Amino acid sequence: MRVVGFVPCKLNSERVPGKNVRTLGGVPLVNHVLRTLAEVPGIDETYLYSSSDAIEAYVEPGVPHTWLQRPEWLDTSDAKVQDFVGEFVKAVEADVYVLAHITSPFLRAATVSECVRAVTEGGHDSAFAALEERRFAWYEGRPLNYDLAAPVPRTQDLEPVLFEQSGLYVFRREVFTGGARRIGDAPFVRVVGRLEGHDIDEPDDFTFAELIWERGLHRDEGDTP
Repeated sequence: MRVVGFVPCKLNSERVPGKNVRTLGGVPLVNHVLRTLAEVPGIDETYLYSSSDAIEAYVEPGVPHTWLQRPEWLDTSDAKVQDFVGEFVKAVEADVYVLAHITSPFLRAATVSECVRAVTEGGHDSAFAALEERRFAWYEGRPLNYDLAAPVPRTQDLEPVLFEQSGLYVFRREVFTGGARRIGDAPFVRVVGRLEGHDIDEPDDFTFAELIWERGLHRDEGDTP
């Protein structure tokens, strides 16, 4: 069974300019996810999927990866997740794909490995990282996880609401080719803590990432969901 990792990357970013190559912990951001994937024994090869090989100048020497050119139209704001995943799946033959995003620099190799094993050995067709929230949640004008007519529950008694963390997806080839999906009908959900699951999407997110790194919180194994 061939398992490949792929890291989509573009040099231009709309909300956080240059975020994929901005320095975190002394190295450009792109290095963190590549290093993490290199530590996962179940991954046979990892691709850095970018339209320009200029990204290679930001990858530290010795970080295992293969640069693969992607179509330039994938760098536009009109490109969707299904577009770049579809192009990669067409270009690289594999049984299982590990999609990891540069914007989640604190995801741990153990987390990725657990998701990979769930798909390759555990009977799941896909896996993803998720964040768990126990809050009074609403959706479309109604409570999502509690009853207005019942006594107000303690927050610890609320049904947790899960959110896709958005930095890690593992899926079998047929999950995508059969329906352009990265999550199948039998997914494994790996809940991660807030520090590990921190994702950089807005300028403030990078500031928080720097604080996490500077204080060494990313190394705290006690970061639990």
